[in-house]
Amino acid sequence: MSIDQNEATPTGTSLEALTRLFVLTCRTDGKSPKTVIYYHGNLARLLWYAREQSWPTDTRNLTEWHVRAFLDYVATTTSRWGKTGNGAESCQGLASPMTVYRYYTVLRAFFAWCASEGFIQQNPLARLKRRPPRPKVVQPYNAGDLLKMLAVCDLDYKNGDHFLGSRNKAAVLMLLDTGLRISELASLELEDVNLDTGRIKVMGKGSKERVVKMSSTCLRALMRYHACRPSVESDHLWLTEEGTPLASRGLQVMIRRLKQRAGVRGPGSCHRFRNTFAMSFLEHGGSPLDLQYLLGHEDLAMVRHYTRATQGENALKAHESASPADALFSKTHAKVESQGVV
Repeated sequence: MSIDQNEATPTGTSLEALTRLFVLTCRTDGKSPKTVIYYHGNLARLLWYAREQSWPTDTRNLTEWHVRAFLDYVATTTSRWGKTGNGAESCQGLASPMTVYRYYTVLRAFFAWCASEGFIQQNPLARLKRRPPRPKVVQPYNAGDLLKMLAVCDLDYKNGDHFLGSRNKAAVLMLLDTGLRISELASLELEDVNLDTGRIKVMGKGSKERVVKMSSTCLRALMRYHACRPSVESDHLWLTEEGTPLASRGLQVMIRRLKQRAGVRGPGSCHRFRNTFAMSFLEHGGSPLDLQYLLGHEDLAMVRHYTRATQGENALKAHESASPADALFSKTHAKVESQGVV
């Protein structure tokens, strides 16, 4: 959809109009629904900021400094986007470097599209280069924390709350056993799970389908949940107590509450199960290529992050038997004993 720059009207090149056309293009070009929603949400917040700051309505008049000011707002401002009440929690604290970088990538895609379609002559991001932040150190759950969370689920079941106890335990074990993203877990339907083979059909990012497998431990927990699941007209695997689909947000809240009740401290919640799965898989002899498939990654870049983390853990364990300080005092102690000094 290219237009002549000289014929473009202020209305046709307004920021609001172009963001709407960009989202429409993404949708009709076959981008995944989640990607389209993500782009739409980020650009909606750009429009909010543009109105608050009285930016020029014509996109052709935006400069690099407008974009820099927006990214600085994201990086340095708390209580962003004028949100209050429920749903504003994620905007209250400072945004992480990765969050800021993701806004940058959305703007980069949007303004590059505007330039390629002839809506603007100068891309305001042409000289703005931002490197992705270094990945955080992978922090898996330890065995003690996992057993504490599962014990809370078992206690609920024992005390008569069969539905919540069985559902929460099955969800925790499936996250641990398969490495699914929380969005993938939430979107599962009954027909996606084969209780005979333990295989799960997963629709991942970019509408890419893959198959993962549950262990017998996870399968037993899921079968118990099936026995306690209410008989309602819903194809969704995970349900609330009211019998409605349990969305990603609900699963995240469930895991946070489970951690609190179990006394499990430390950062992360749902995604930390994915980290735990990946590192355990590698530590027990799984290949990086197999892990790439199971996690649904397009390349090995993220898998290398897990392999480095695994190497780091192995190095720390090796240090226990190769500590220079321990070796020094061990030799000194042995020498003292050989000389008969008490």
